[in-house]
Amino acid sequence: MKKHLIALGVTALAGAAAAQSNVSVYGRLDLSVGSEKNQLTNASKSVVSSGLLTTSRLGFRGTEDLGGGLKAIFQIETTLDPDAPGTNSQSGAARATTLGDRTAIVGLTGGFGTVKLGRTDTSFDDIRDLAVSSSLWDSEFTPTKNVYGTGRSDYSSRASNQVRYESPSFAGFTVGLSYAFDEEAVNADPTKNGVKVTALNARYKVGALDLGVATQKQETYLNGNPEIKYTALSGAYNFGVTRLSAGYQQAKDATNTKDNEYSIGVNVPLDKFNISVGYASSKAKNAAGATTAKGSGFAVGATYSLSKRTSLYAGWRDTSRKNAVTGVKSADERLYAAGIRHDF
Repeated sequence: MKKHLIALGVTALAGAAAAQSNVSVYGRLDLSVGSEKNQLTNASKSVVSSGLLTTSRLGFRGTEDLGGGLKAIFQIETTLDPDAPGTNSQSGAARATTLGDRTAIVGLTGGFGTVKLGRTDTSFDDIRDLAVSSSLWDSEFTPTKNVYGTGRSDYSSRASNQVRYESPSFAGFTVGLSYAFDEEAVNADPTKNGVKVTALNARYKVGALDLGVATQKQETYLNGNPEIKYTALSGAYNFGVTRLSAGYQQAKDATNTKDNEYSIGVNVPLDKFNISVGYASSKAKNAAGATTAKGSGFAVGATYSLSKRTSLYAGWRDTSRKNAVTGVKSADERLYAAGIRHDF
């Protein structure tokens, strides 16, 4: 009788534990066939690419109910290269897959908001992504990919050694803060390593309207740029028959040289089709305020939904950069491809 009671107790406890926690495996495979062309050298190549619409990935995530509205969370997400697993698709050399290179976090969520520790997106990245949400869906076709960073290097979207806080929504308002430690000793040689990233955002989302502002400071002594500050203003609106997103970004370093960058995108849903057009521009200025370089790009693409998990897509992107004084182009690139994406 005692054995039966013990067995029933163990079964009940196991059932309760299962009800309080869950783990899911998910992923995405995105492959395409297309062409990449350097207009300056007239060199082109036909390629099978992974992740042009969205990065191919494999992930694990889960929650555990701790009671009182508190939950433990975790997520591990890894980039996949299904076009050439285990190798560099360009050189053919062996390449190791790094587990959790996209996200590797553990944290707590509740009425106070959410706290995450580990590698994940910065708080700035949320607002930057909002600006291009309707400009080719924040994909490799999005013109900001090659236009932004004309003078200063573009921002880092993820950071390791990071603590991130996300507030609950107060009548549509949220704030976010992330801080990535450089983990360098006080007396360490600053030219060797170490990147400290601090980001802050504020967002207002209600109904069809979504607005956000963010700032990010990256402190590093690598490549001769000890500090770069980024500021972003982004917005999106869903009109029903079409969706619009736009954004402004400024990147400024310690010498007061800066890039002023703009983007706009439109997405039009037509039954199973989604058609998107995007444009981006950038101007680099020196400390005296004179324009030294310019960049611009245009893109158009479409997706077709075969099911909730499988889509076909095609896109075309044309971007260029030039010296603002001489007019000589430093980059002129064209990409077009068609592919398929499957979520699981």
